[in-house]
Amino acid sequence: MTASPWRLAAAELALALAVIGGSVSFAGVLRGYGWLYPVAMVTCATLAAAGVARALRWHPVPVALAGLAGWTASMCFLFFRDQSIAGFVPGPPALVAAREAAVQAWDTVLYETVPASPNVGTVALLTGAIALLALVAETIALSCRLPALSGIALLALLTVPAMLKPESIGAAGFAAAAGGYLCLLAAAPPEGAVRVPERHRDGPRAAPTRLAAAASPARIAALAAGIVAAALVLAQAVPGFDRGLFPEGSRLGALGQNVGLNPLISLGSDLRSATGVSVLRYATDSDRPLYLRTVTVDRFDGGTWAPTNRDGQRQYPLDGISPRLSLAAAPGTRAATTAVTTGGFTSPYLPAPYAPVSVTGERGRFGWDPADLSIKGEPAASRDQSYVVRSVMPVITRRSLAAAQDAPRGISSAVQEVPRGVPDLVRDTAATVTQDAETPYARALALQSYLRGFAYSEETPAEDGYDGTGMDVLETFLEKRTGYCIHFSAAMAVMSRTLGIPSRIAVGFAPGTATGRTVAVPGAGELPEFAVDGGDAHAWPELYFEGLGWVPFEPTPSRGVVPDYATSEDAGAGASTNRDVPGDALSPESAAPVPTATPTPTPPAGDGTPDARPTSGASPVLAVLAALAILLAVALPATVRAVQRRRRLARGLGGIWEELEAIGTDHGLAPRPSDTPRTYTARLAVWDGRDGADGPDPPGPAPGDDGSVRAALATLTREYERHGFGRPGYTADEDAARRAVELIHRAGKASQAPLSRARIAAVPPSSVAWLARPFTRLAPAAAAAGTRARALWARVTRRG
Repeated sequence: MTASPWRLAAAELALALAVIGGSVSFAGVLRGYGWLYPVAMVTCATLAAAGVARALRWHPVPVALAGLAGWTASMCFLFFRDQSIAGFVPGPPALVAAREAAVQAWDTVLYETVPASPNVGTVALLTGAIALLALVAETIALSCRLPALSGIALLALLTVPAMLKPESIGAAGFAAAAGGYLCLLAAAPPEGAVRVPERHRDGPRAAPTRLAAAASPARIAALAAGIVAAALVLAQAVPGFDRGLFPEGSRLGALGQNVGLNPLISLGSDLRSATGVSVLRYATDSDRPLYLRTVTVDRFDGGTWAPTNRDGQRQYPLDGISPRLSLAAAPGTRAATTAVTTGGFTSPYLPAPYAPVSVTGERGRFGWDPADLSIKGEPAASRDQSYVVRSVMPVITRRSLAAAQDAPRGISSAVQEVPRGVPDLVRDTAATVTQDAETPYARALALQSYLRGFAYSEETPAEDGYDGTGMDVLETFLEKRTGYCIHFSAAMAVMSRTLGIPSRIAVGFAPGTATGRTVAVPGAGELPEFAVDGGDAHAWPELYFEGLGWVPFEPTPSRGVVPDYATSEDAGAGASTNRDVPGDALSPESAAPVPTATPTPTPPAGDGTPDARPTSGASPVLAVLAALAILLAVALPATVRAVQRRRRLARGLGGIWEELEAIGTDHGLAPRPSDTPRTYTARLAVWDGRDGADGPDPPGPAPGDDGSVRAALATLTREYERHGFGRPGYTADEDAARRAVELIHRAGKASQAPLSRARIAAVPPSSVAWLARPFTRLAPAAAAAGTRARALWARVTRRG
């Protein structure tokens, strides 16, 4: 039968609905919805071109080429019109422009934060990829007549936002894609709806192919079970993924240190993949430990923290940055000059100490954000930069913080909002820990001291499945009492907001390690140099105090440096806990480590030290599961052989003869296709005389037999032939046949050397062959598919 043009048009429309509706899920990967128009236009043009060719009854290959031509023309018209011939025909200038757009898109994908800027490169890449996926789905559904299989292309479309967006796909995009897919299944011609010559329409149906015959429900269920098992194993084997096969926001860590694609989630991957190789270096005249920040994360929706995009508000140039710090409650300011060499560090942000006043020596166009003073340029603009930052900060003391009790004024509501769904454990913990604190500063100190009693671990959150910053993650973190800087900073920031203290999270680098060298900085002289590597990637919370501004704290144990104002009165100032290595603090006074007081409501995990890393309980469990899996794999062939033997002997003469053939296969005398029962038993007679070599004798022989292998073979052959070829009504002596098989089995074992006998018992060849049978049957199906593909190609080339 032939599908009508109206049905084909309905299928094309349903596919367009599924693809364009599914692309709505990219909202949040790119900012705004301006990119949706070119996606819809190019997708519709591609499918329309293929649909017109299909309505003209062209061959499937020219139909696909027509769709590709529509894709090319629409892409040129929308993105490279000025460089194209007549506005839609690609030429050499259009190819050059397309290459530049691809480079821009690649840099954005690697180094931008989500949601990324919808520049020409990213929109062109997204549009072209989605339209090509639509063409692939159209070819599968209509040319190959496999509409159900076209869902793979739609699944690929939804995978990208599921990986990049913290909130995953979203209900709207999934519903639109699913609805369009169901409409496609209803409208597309069914499988096999192909033209059949008139003379064959009423003839007998062809026999099913081997591939169709092999698609039994049991084998389909086994295939599905294998796929699920492989997915579960692969999820644990692929490096760089933390939860499941494609956890939201995860990616491989081979792309270099950066803060793109959600900086907090990337930070976890960077810490776990740190190799100790220097990322950047800096020299400074600061007498206090210096943090280098890249981006500030201030927006929390309950599922994740993310930076607020303010690219439209950035100001230029960098030699006149106005910090707008609140100095009313500060006794003075502290200035510093820092020379930074980024080397291979790749990010759109320039690392700089807070709060920068001016930046000189940078290459490229960078702007500064008046709200958080972050310095941002084009994607990957930070690579191989050398610049000097002059910064100033108010002198913050315990007294000034204790006096800052006024309500915050003139700051964004985003840093004060407490999202819905805060778990009771988070609220109750914050209230319990700070119940004796009377000022915001005292509450902040209590939260920091409580969290510093936890244990630091980069692996436990990923192994136990609570890596991230969502509400459920914070609740689990407070229960497990172990994590790394993301969990500590997010927990303190959220609990601070529940107490009425505005908060945000700074992402960047901890102070690093002194190299012992000095660097000549113009206007500042020779300054000591420090190296920062991937292990120094860090996140820390900042709390807002009216009259002082944003004040950093350090709740993460064994990382960073506790500020002077955040230590207890008896702990001393500038105590460094950066990796617990003496001398990591920048100030000369702190060359010897000073213990930091960390009072907690309950004792810390581990041995009580700040850097104690508890052994995860998952490791022994995984080891036991791995050992059990190995034991099961080793015992599987022998178990299958025992089960098959019992079932065959219980089935009667047919099963008993199958058991005889399995015995021969195990011991090197497998039946041949040309063997008759008599010729096969004649070959097994070589075991005669070895029936008593192994263990006690079996039950007595059948009447008239002498107990030898030849007599047992003769009995079994006689009963099998009479059962299969004798007169109707003959009752076979199954007991005699079973005794004969048992004797033959013992003789076969006796014919083997002890080592071979043990190998056959552990891995019986007959059961191994039975287990491998489904896979060996795939070879003829694959060969048949290859033959059909070659015939189709020859047919296409002849027509061409």
